[in-house]
Order: sequence, then C-alpha cells, then structure tokens
Amino acid sequence: MSMGLTIFSVLILLFVTLDVLITTLTVGGGGPLTSRLSAGLWMIVLKVHRHYPNHRILGIIGLSLLVFMTLLWFLLTWMGWTLLFVSDQGAVVRSSNLIPATFWERVYFVGYTLSTLGQGNYQPQGQPWEIATAIASINGFFLVTLTFAYLVPVVSAASQKRSCATYISSLGGTADEIVIRAWNGKNFGQLDQHLIALSAMLTQLGENHLNYPILHYFHSIERYRAMTLSLVALDDALTLLQYGIPPKHQPDAAALRSVRRASAAFVATLKSAYLNPTEETPPLPALELLRLEGIPTVSDSQFQQASENLSQRRRILLELIRNDGWTWDAIASTRTTSRASNLDDHSALDDVVYMGMDRLPKT
Repeated sequence: MSMGLTIFSVLILLFVTLDVLITTLTVGGGGPLTSRLSAGLWMIVLKVHRHYPNHRILGIIGLSLLVFMTLLWFLLTWMGWTLLFVSDQGAVVRSSNLIPATFWERVYFVGYTLSTLGQGNYQPQGQPWEIATAIASINGFFLVTLTFAYLVPVVSAASQKRSCATYISSLGGTADEIVIRAWNGKNFGQLDQHLIALSAMLTQLGENHLNYPILHYFHSIERYRAMTLSLVALDDALTLLQYGIPPKHQPDAAALRSVRRASAAFVATLKSAYLNPTEETPPLPALELLRLEGIPTVSDSQFQQASENLSQRRRILLELIRNDGWTWDAIASTRTTSRASNLDDHSALDDVVYMGMDRLPKT
C-alpha cells in the first residue's frame, strides 16, 4: 500500500469537499477553488474583450463557469477516490475471479460507485475497502444532490438580476433620464414608490451575490438588462436627487435614503469579493440637463461640495462597470448613450441592441 498516494488522495477529497460545501451551503462567497478559478478565467476573457470587444463571449461565461465548476468537482472527486483505490493492489478485484482490477478498471469502478449505480463487475476486497466504497457512494450522492440544489437557484437568481436591471432601465437608462422622466412639472410624483420597491430588490440581489458569487460573472449583452449599468445609473440618479435637488423638491426622504443604503450595501458586497477602487474618479452627472427640463437644482458649486464624500464610492462604481466589460460612457448621460431607448414605443422590437461603444447611436 502506498502511504504517500493515500495521503495525497485524501487531501484532494477533503479540498474538493470543502470547496463544494463552502460554495453551496454558506453565504460567505465561493470556496477557494471556485473563487480563484472563476476570477482568473473572467480576468483572462475580460482582457481579450478589451482588445477585441465582443459582449457575446462575456455573455456565455457565467453559464460556462457553472458547468465547468460542476464537472471539475466531479472529476476531482473521481480522481481522488481512484487514487485511493489504486494505492493498494488488492483494494478492488473482479467479481468473477477475484483477480486484482487494472488501473482503468478501478477508474470505472470508482465512477460507477460515485454515480450511486452500484459497483459494476468489480468489488472491494477486505473490510476497510468495503467501508471506503460505502463512503465513496455517500460522497457521490451528496455531491450530485448539492450540485443540483445549487444550480437551480443560481439560474433563478440570474433571472432576478436581469429583471431588476430591466426595472431600473424602464425608469431611465442614465441618471439624468431617471430624474427627468420622474419629474411631472411640480414634483417627482410616485417615484418614491419605485424607490421603495428597488430597495427590497437590491437587498435581495446583494444576498443572492453572497449566496451565489458566480452571479458576478453572468453578463448581459443587452445594455438595458446589464445590472452593472442599471445599478450605476440608479446610484448616480440618487446622487442627483439627494445632493443636486433642493430638499423641498426631493422625493420622500425615507424612500430615498432607504434605496441609497441598499445600493451602498450591494456595492459593498461586490467590493469585498471582487473590486478595488480605480485611481480616477468619474465625473458627476451634469445638473445642466435637469435645468433644461425645468427641474430646480442647487448650484454646481453646492453640488460639487456636497458630493465630495462620494469619491471613493464612485471609484468603486467605475471599477464595477469596467470589470463587467463596459465603459463609463455607457451610462454617463443621455448625451453619450441611449441605453434604454429600445424600450420606448417608437423603437422597433427587432432593432439590433448595443454591443459596443463603436456602435453607439448618435444623440
């Protein structure tokens, strides 16, 4: 019996099991293997995207990572148990003549056992290996169960993410558009009701990202469904409402501050797992666009002074956009983008959606 091979196989099994349990059963993020491989692959694809922009490639990474990690868990578990049963010449024998199984026969035996289909034409030899076979079968059962229990809610959470992004886009594709569309000539009407609804949605989305960190790599090729763009547009709109609009004209304070904190909590969730603030701070949304629509605003100097404490937050938002394969111009203002225009009545439903800054329509 090879003690070194036995120890190595046990270490593999413990590492994979730990990664599966942390990823599927905890709310603190992915396991060490899942997190590192997912982040590494995403950064490689993102670097390629920056040189050869193609949002369709980014769009398949999330599902590809989900399938890849599932297969990797099973393959590493299969390898770990195979090495364990290979470590002893007499661990597995043929059922017909009790001759020790070959290496590939043991690979087959382990795969059959992990799939909980039985043992095939082979059997463990000796009580310790019979116990090991039973443990391998239990391991395979829990691996399959936990994997499928993880896959279904991830797909559901990805759908909720796109739904939240579309909801925000329906209010406006950029910060100034959200504020302008909500203004009825006197006040912001029922905007506070939308803010209350968004507060709950952002809170749930933040929890989903903690439970299923792979959600960060689910990229939407349509701009109005891109959660990163919608989140930053909403956060900038909240900045305009809270610091650029005189207090007497602002929406309900409780609703505004609630969604503001929910947005900050969501961004903090992403920062703790993926993001480091950029060195540059993106420009504040322009008050001029609001004034052209007759919306009362504070002076530019007052807005700048009140927003000074937001520089760190906005650098994180900029990194969030870049880390998702976009640029700041995609949400800067209605002067640089028409992000949600294809949702309007005058737009044809079969219009080609925005895929890169080189195809940005002139406004």
